[in-house]
Amino acid sequence: DSVPGEAGACFGIPALTALHALLVDGGVAGKTVLIAGGAGAVGHYAVQFARRLGAKHIVATVSSAEKAELVRAAGADTVVDYKTENVAERVRQVTGGRGVDRVIEVDVVANAALNMEAVRPGGEWVVYGSGAVQFTLPFFALAACSPRIRLFIVYLLEEADRRRAIDTLNGFLARGDLVHQIAARLPLERIVEAHELVESGRAIGNVVLSID
Repeated sequence: DSVPGEAGACFGIPALTALHALLVDGGVAGKTVLIAGGAGAVGHYAVQFARRLGAKHIVATVSSAEKAELVRAAGADTVVDYKTENVAERVRQVTGGRGVDRVIEVDVVANAALNMEAVRPGGEWVVYGSGAVQFTLPFFALAACSPRIRLFIVYLLEEADRRRAIDTLNGFLARGDLVHQIAARLPLERIVEAHELVESGRAIGNVVLSID
């Protein structure tokens, strides 16, 4: 009851996507996790949830100093600006050369090569997004690191997985300590501006529309 409607509007896609990516296949308790796009709508929730689900070490990538501050406040242990730093090198540093156990991936096309370097052999790629409809992966390089790759779309979760994510989210909400990052609030008649804001990449968090 204490959650504002504008935050609730963001739960069905970003929050449940983040939760399923973290809960699937045994969860992230005791694991090192790399969250791509830690300041994004899904990523910001994923950082907060990973901390609450017992992740051992959370690494998140961002594209600016402003986003880095936001992600650190959300609970990330290591924040890497992928525009100015070598992400794979930083991951090796903080994991003692081992690599992370799981990556939560927003764009498998853009980051596949990085994941092969950053995720430990036999580790997990949990992929919820792609920058292209079709993509290719190099067989021998992929086989050498032998990751477990799980792709999903939150609209098509099985009922048991959806219920688990919803119940977990309700538990977090009851504690009252989640941050709901709303980048902008616009009336419905400014929907074109809202789309342009999202497309520009300037929005840090969700853009919501109010409907009378």
